[in-house]
Amino acid sequence: MKKISLSFESRVFLLMLFVLMMGLTMINLIFIMTINGEIEDNLRQEIKNYQILLKHNIPFDYPEYLKISKNEMDGKRYTLFEIDKPNFFYVKNSYFNERIKNKIYLMVYWDFIILVVISLLYYFTVHRMILKEKRIRSSFEAILLIFSHKLRNYLSTQKINLELLKGINHSAVKRIEESYNSLNTDITAMENYVRDINIASDRIEGINLKNLLGDKLISNEVLKIKLKTPDLVVRGNRYDLEFLLFLLIDNINKYAKSFVYIRCGIYNQRKYLVFLNDIADKKTGGLGVGLSLGEILCRKNGFSMRWKKNRCFIVLITF
Repeated sequence: MKKISLSFESRVFLLMLFVLMMGLTMINLIFIMTINGEIEDNLRQEIKNYQILLKHNIPFDYPEYLKISKNEMDGKRYTLFEIDKPNFFYVKNSYFNERIKNKIYLMVYWDFIILVVISLLYYFTVHRMILKEKRIRSSFEAILLIFSHKLRNYLSTQKINLELLKGINHSAVKRIEESYNSLNTDITAMENYVRDINIASDRIEGINLKNLLGDKLISNEVLKIKLKTPDLVVRGNRYDLEFLLFLLIDNINKYAKSFVYIRCGIYNQRKYLVFLNDIADKKTGGLGVGLSLGEILCRKNGFSMRWKKNRCFIVLITF
């Protein structure tokens, strides 16, 4: 049997509902006991009035829930409530239940309203604040990883350039220029992400993957890019998804050799996006921080991301 795992917030919410229900139950029991006592007091007062009428031989019609007898009766339909010899006062067995039943329905109705209102208040206040805090924390984690990832890549490239310069190889100048342009593009994308995430970090919307891929793909004369992307709408944060695609496409431009295959669709009722590319024979490779950053962005939006490196490199995102 699969073990059900609940988050801390869900456990707090369930505990709060349990305590509230126990409190309402105790209040309802006290209320029922109070109502039952009041019904008995009213019934005793009513019987006293009938006793006065009987003593003065005043004729009256007593209600159907009350029986007055000179002799004891069986308890099938009526229960002995009070004795004032020679009279026995019997009350109908369902009398108290009928009086309390309507009160119980009213209590259950208001208990249900209270539980629903408190649940909604919890969701729209505490729960949303917790989710917002998690998103902000994930965003700061992403920012730190961006700095680490890009600076480490830049430093590793510069180390190679220094080795080339030692041999007076003029190709080092070109490599320095490429490294600079790449770093400049990365920093620009990072600045845009940091700026945009403060504007709409919580905004969830429908996003067309086909249109988004068309905007983010960068023309590459070396790589043969094959796209199979029908119109597919997923729900998530646009800025997170844009930056995720930027990271993946940037990774492809750096480390792919000759071809890239990109496809999105629906399989087993799950929407997916897959990237497949061959691997260039480079001595320098990435540290995998960009993929880890992409995984954080996916988790933040409720997606899942997996990758596999063999003869080709495959990245699969499911929504």
